[in-house]
Amino acid sequence: MSQAPVVGLPADAPARPAEPVVYPAVHDIPPPRTSVVLTGMEQQKLEADLVAARDRQQAAAGIPLSDRKGKAPKPNNGAKPPASGSTIY
Repeated sequence: MSQAPVVGLPADAPARPAEPVVYPAVHDIPPPRTSVVLTGMEQQKLEADLVAARDRQQAAAGIPLSDRKGKAPKPNNGAKPPASGSTIY
């Protein structure tokens, strides 16, 4: 049965280790983060910089900026998302 094409390990499977692997240290807590959260002004500046970079890349690629601006998201028409509380179950 081990020579059957669907049953058993594939021919290129690596050999199992001689010693079993130890369990990971699940109770070790990572060190506290050294970075700080962005302030509101810093986040707005970052978003403005990203929008400006996107606009420059679109202009360099020949994509008019008017294609992107002014498009409103599609209306929901009152449809509820699939994870809403009103399901058939």
